[in-house]
Amino acid sequence: SVRLNEIALGSLWIPCKPKSNISCIFGQQTLEKAICVYLNSTIGILAILGDRTNKKPTYPQLSMHDLRRIPVPDFAKMDEDKMKMMTAAYDDLCDSILLPLPQMNECDTRKKLDDMIVAALGIDDELAAAIRRELTREPSITGRPYEQN
Repeated sequence: SVRLNEIALGSLWIPCKPKSNISCIFGQQTLEKAICVYLNSTIGILAILGDRTNKKPTYPQLSMHDLRRIPVPDFAKMDEDKMKMMTAAYDDLCDSILLPLPQMNECDTRKKLDDMIVAALGIDDELAAAIRRELTREPSITGRPYEQN
C-alpha cells in the first residue's frame, strides 16, 4: 500500500479511497495513513493474501473484487490516541525501505509497522512475529514450493 499526496495514474496501480464516514471523525489523511500502516504490516499482508481468488503459488495478482474484500480494522472504533500513534508511525516510516516480502522477517521497517499494529489492535507480538516468519516460507510469496524445516 502506498499513499500519494496527489492524484496519480498508472497502469499497474489501482487507486483506492476508503468509503466510510470515518474520515469525518479523524480526517481523510489520518485514515489513509492508518490504512497504509495496517496494509504494509504483517497482519495486513496476511489479510490481503488470506482471501484472494488467484490461488496459484506466484506473487499475488489481486482483482478489484479481491481489493474490495480485504478486511481492515474498524478504525471508527479505535480511540484517537491509537490513530495518532498510527499516523505518527506512518510519518516516521513513510520514506523507509520495505524489503521484498520474502525478506520481511529481516525488514526493520516491517517490524516497526508490526509493533504499531499489535499495539493498536491488541494482537500478541509473538503471534505477529510467527506469522511474519511463516509468510517468508509461503509459496505465494516466495514463488517456490513450501519447504519443511
